[in-house]
Amino acid sequence: MKIGINSRIYQQSSTGIPYYIKCLYNKLSENQDKFSFIFFQTSLNKKIGDTKIIKGPNNGLFGALFDLFFINCLIKKERVDIFHGPSNILPFFKIKGIKYIVTIHDLSFLVFPKNHSLFFNLYYKYGIKRSLKNADVVIAQSENTKKDILNFYKVSEEKIRVIYSGINKLFLEETKKERIIKEKYFFSLTTHPKRKNILSVLEVMSRDKELIKHKYLIAGLIGENQTAELKDAIRKLELTDNVILWGYASEDQLVNFYQNAVFFIYPSFYEGFGFPALEAMACKCPVITSKNSSLIEITPNKNWLINPYDLKDIYNKMVEISNLEEKEREKLINDNYNFSKQFSWDKAAKEYAKLFDCLK
Repeated sequence: MKIGINSRIYQQSSTGIPYYIKCLYNKLSENQDKFSFIFFQTSLNKKIGDTKIIKGPNNGLFGALFDLFFINCLIKKERVDIFHGPSNILPFFKIKGIKYIVTIHDLSFLVFPKNHSLFFNLYYKYGIKRSLKNADVVIAQSENTKKDILNFYKVSEEKIRVIYSGINKLFLEETKKERIIKEKYFFSLTTHPKRKNILSVLEVMSRDKELIKHKYLIAGLIGENQTAELKDAIRKLELTDNVILWGYASEDQLVNFYQNAVFFIYPSFYEGFGFPALEAMACKCPVITSKNSSLIEITPNKNWLINPYDLKDIYNKMVEISNLEEKEREKLINDNYNFSKQFSWDKAAKEYAKLFDCLK
């Protein structure tokens, strides 16, 4: 069976959806006897497997036209049986005889439109609407994303299946290496400081003499403009000596950061899944996260959910988790660790493989 995949977005930085595509299809590709995977992109600079291209810019207008129209030339030429749009979008026109699957990660552009450009919002608003209509099966990354799809679009609930993403086994390894950050610290991972609500954590930290004794490690691939805003906020709050801006971190570095942090805080306003929270749990790091979106689904102990708009709530949970007695801390860590083990790429790949078989 021949499966075609729009992997254009995989050429971007290895976070979010590109990371999802890499992990899912690396695992699915282990079953080469049953499926033949062909990836469609705008260049060969970065690829997973057998890849066909229509050369052009990876982003902007050309990227949108590739997803909606140009990609059909490759689909026809390769005569695929099933086409998967793993990054929210399917071609505008369906080709007869082909089954279509679209994976919807989140609808943040509808929930928080100010976080995105006008072009982005319009492209996804109407592109997803058409994709949901064209899809034979819609995959939602969480029950919350499924709920959002039903809330914002007219689509049959019977078409939607929830398949959770996995976390890499690397995060579940219990072997500890020498600390990268020697000081006592708490940790956040972010690509969008505003959407992930990092400024609120900085505000809380600046007000408390105990929390300020810790370093605050912030890692992640953050754009230049947002990095400048973040640095400006840190300077104004007089936290320059207390915050470590790491930038992009490899998976090995992330494991080290999670394993040695006093706690991980992820006070995001909205998530389609929430990889970092689960990765921290897998690395036996206590987690504080938000009482919203998919984060409720992936947090076993609801006592550590916060209202991201309430600075007092954030402060109370940060202080409380910092002062947990050893027994309570160990119980929280072990409960989270055991819970995180159910989210695996093996499991996700098996569910996709089963779906491919059903669509034959």
